[in-house]
Amino acid sequence: MSVSEKAPRTANAIELHSSQAGLFANRYDTLESDPYSSCFHYSRKRLHAMIDRLLPPQGNGRRLLDVGCGTGHQMATMRERGYAVAGVDGSEAMLEHARRLNPGGELRQGEVGALPFGTEQFDVVLCLEVLRYLPRIGPCVREMARVLKPGGICLATASPLFNLNGFPLVNRLAGVLPFGDFVRLRQYFHASPGLRRAFRAAGFADVTTRGVYMGLVNWVERLSPSLLPRVLPVWERLDPAVSDRFLLRDLSGMLLVHAVR
Repeated sequence: MSVSEKAPRTANAIELHSSQAGLFANRYDTLESDPYSSCFHYSRKRLHAMIDRLLPPQGNGRRLLDVGCGTGHQMATMRERGYAVAGVDGSEAMLEHARRLNPGGELRQGEVGALPFGTEQFDVVLCLEVLRYLPRIGPCVREMARVLKPGGICLATASPLFNLNGFPLVNRLAGVLPFGDFVRLRQYFHASPGLRRAFRAAGFADVTTRGVYMGLVNWVERLSPSLLPRVLPVWERLDPAVSDRFLLRDLSGMLLVHAVR
């Protein structure tokens, strides 16, 4: 299906990310060498550490699907750990980068609400920074459940509705008014109870949510970017203790759903 045939808001997200494919590739290339240079780098550092704790460290041939694989960085990381990786993305520009990073990997262009894979094919499904662009997450979540084997694991991120960085409000304002340098792309925000209901309704038996990092540091980046590389290493000592607490995780900058089929 071409971009023009997709739902307009989903098509807008694909077009934007296609134009930013090179930018994302460069960001991922510097994740390990400069993890405190931006909130993007820091959030991915925290997210990848959490993924490492929730998945077997060695793939041993387990099949892993990256839904919305983007430039293929996460696929490449998991492939190095022995997972048999596959990926799907709506952006051909992103897939060009993913193919270079994952020679021989199974990569397909397609929609997250109609995954081009058979039923019960994968042991692990990753879905990172995709749900935030979907007006309805149900079709995507059901498809992830469908392609997972019984007992398989899904890890999916979502943008919190009550994020302390204030982005849910900023995103709404940016859609109707000139608002700094924020991109005018409608995004969608979730709270933990709604996410758990959506994943259980799709057929997942065991669903938990985790807070990845506390969004307060986004204000440091916005107000004093030069201060951020000095603040983040100090903040990281405290961050895990607050961002994933029961009453605080929905105030975090990113939620991670851990769901077992």
